[in-house]
Amino acid sequence: TAGLLLIGVNAYADVLIRHVTVYDGTGAPPVAADVRIQGDRIAAVAPHLEPLPGETVRDAHGLALAPGFIDMHSHGNGGLLEDLDAATVSRQGVTTIVVGQDGESDFPLRDWFGKLTSTPPAINVASMVGHATLRLQAMGKDLYRPSTTQELAQMKSLLKHELTAGAFGLSTGLEYEAAHFSTTEEVVELSKVAAATGGFYISHVRDEANRTFEAFDEVLRIGREARIPVQITHVKLGSTPVWHQAAARMPAYFEHARRERINLKADVYPYTFWHSTIRVIVPDRDYFNAEKVARAIADNGGAAAIRLGKYTPEPALAGQTLEQVAATWQVTPVEAYMRIVKATESEVGSDESMENVLVTSMSEDDLRWFIAHPDIMFSSDGELHGTHPRGAGAFPRVLGRYVREQKVLPLETAIHKMSGLPASQLGLKDRGRIAAGYVADLVVFDPAVVLDQSTVENPEAPPLGIPDVMVAGEWVVRDGKVTGHRPGRVLRSPAYQP
Repeated sequence: TAGLLLIGVNAYADVLIRHVTVYDGTGAPPVAADVRIQGDRIAAVAPHLEPLPGETVRDAHGLALAPGFIDMHSHGNGGLLEDLDAATVSRQGVTTIVVGQDGESDFPLRDWFGKLTSTPPAINVASMVGHATLRLQAMGKDLYRPSTTQELAQMKSLLKHELTAGAFGLSTGLEYEAAHFSTTEEVVELSKVAAATGGFYISHVRDEANRTFEAFDEVLRIGREARIPVQITHVKLGSTPVWHQAAARMPAYFEHARRERINLKADVYPYTFWHSTIRVIVPDRDYFNAEKVARAIADNGGAAAIRLGKYTPEPALAGQTLEQVAATWQVTPVEAYMRIVKATESEVGSDESMENVLVTSMSEDDLRWFIAHPDIMFSSDGELHGTHPRGAGAFPRVLGRYVREQKVLPLETAIHKMSGLPASQLGLKDRGRIAAGYVADLVVFDPAVVLDQSTVENPEAPPLGIPDVMVAGEWVVRDGKVTGHRPGRVLRSPAYQP
C-alpha cells in the first residue's frame, strides 16, 4: 500500500511543459507556449511560465502538444481488465476510448464500471449501450426476427437502466445477425429512450456495401423520428459498385440533415480494408446461395482481397486469402466461403468469434473525402491485440500519412477532430481542449516524424513520433515507453447521477 501511495504522489507531481507548439483542440492555429499542470488539471497556458518550487519541468524543445485523442469507436474493452496498460491504445496518443460499439456492450454496465473503478486502467473509458446486447437479454438467441411488443418493452426498460449507469447512448450493429432482423421502428423506439437522457445514437449501419446509401437514409430517419443526434460509425463505401461516390453523394446527406435539424456526425478509420466476420459480405444472410455468394465476393474485391484473420476450426489458415484457402481445400472460393460459414455457425449470438476476415474493399479517394470532412471524427475500431493494424496505428496514420504526407487536411483540423469535436459529441465539458481548468489528458508528438508502423504482419508495432502521453496529469507513456501508471477513469454521460 505504501508503494502505491508513493507512486500516486510522484505521478501527480506538478508538471511544467515548456517550449511546445500548442494545438489546443479547437481547430485554431497553433501557438508557442508553456503549459502548467497541477494535479490532474491544466493550470495555465502562456508564452513564458517560470518553474515553481517542486515542479517537474519537461522541456519539449519545440515538439507539439495536443489534447489526448478520443477514439470514438473502440473495442478496447475486450480484455482491458487483463491488460490495464492498454499499450496499443496509449502509445497512439489515445487517452479515451468509447466502447460498447456495433451493438455489443458489457452487461450490466454498472458492474463493469465498478471493476474499472476499483482496478483502473491507463486510459479513460466511456461506453454506449449495445442494441444487440439488449436483444439477447430480451429474446435469447431467437434473433432472426423482429422483436415482439413485450420484448421491445423489456429492451426499453433495460436500456433505461443501463443509461442510468452513465452510458452515452445507444449503439447498433445492424449488419450483424443479432440485430439485422430488427425493424427500423424498433431502433427508433429505443433511440427515443436514449434521447430522453441527452444521449446520441451511433450505428454500424445495416449495409456498408451495395445498399450503403439506403442504410444512411435509415440513420437519418432514426435521427428525425427519435429526435436524437446520430453518428454513422466507421463510415465507408465498402463494395466496388459504390466506390468513388463519396464526394458526389455524401454532401447531400449532411445538407439534408442540416435542413431537417438532425445532428449528423460520423467517424472513420484511415484504412481501405476492414476487419469483421466473413458473414457480413452477404447482406441478406443467404449464405448458401452460390450466385449471391459469388457476387458478394466479387463486390468485395475478389477472393484475393478477403484474408482470414482467424479461423478456429483450422488455425493454420489464419493469414491466408479466401483464394488461397480455396486452393488448399481444392474447392472454388464460393464453396470455401460456404464451408467457413457452416463450420462457424455456433459463434452467432456468442461472445467468442470463431472466424474473422480482413477485406480490402474501399477506395482511397472515398476514404480521403471522409477524413477531410469537418463533421467526421476519427476512430480505430480496434482491439487491444487485434489482427488489424488500426488497433495500434489509426491515429498516427492520420497525422503522418493524411496530414503531413498527403495534406488531406491541416494538422489543427485533424487534432480538433481527434479531441475537441468528439468531446463535444460526448458532452464532456472539461476534456478535449488545452486550456486552464481542463483535465490534463495530453499528447506530446513530433509533427515531422509521427507515423504508424503497425501492419497486417506486425499489427501491434508502436508508432513513431509520440514520445509522451499524459492521462489526468500522469504520464502513461514517457519517452515512448509505457510507464505502468494507471490513472484512467470511467467517464459517464452528463446526465449521470451518482
